[in-house]
Amino acid sequence: MRHTFRKHERLTGRVVLKQVATTGKSLKSHPFRLQGLLMPLDTASPAQVAFSVPKRLVRSAVQRNRIRRHMREAYRLNKHRWHACLQEAGAQCAWLVVFQGHAPLPWAHSSKILIGLFDRWTQQHVGADR
Repeated sequence: MRHTFRKHERLTGRVVLKQVATTGKSLKSHPFRLQGLLMPLDTASPAQVAFSVPKRLVRSAVQRNRIRRHMREAYRLNKHRWHACLQEAGAQCAWLVVFQGHAPLPWAHSSKILIGLFDRWTQQHVGADR
């Protein structure tokens, strides 16, 4: 199985992002916040995701890009678990992951936190709809 993160799996569009950010269900585990919303998407993918690192918290573009790259990589390597859960429930989901710290974390630590967040979100919100 190839671990990919293709264009149709990326959450884009100002309207959809605003909807997820304002009405989505949120989970926090410092320094990350995961906002998610079960909604029909205009793609065959069970989920779309966007990653955000605010400039006011992390001033260096190099560090912001590194943090975003780590978040995408953690998602890409583990998304099959959450996609399987969504497909089993027959649901589609839009996720927004926001970094809320001031400095990058080591890869292993940030990956562990993100995996735990996605696991908790799917267990609470997709498992509840079944």
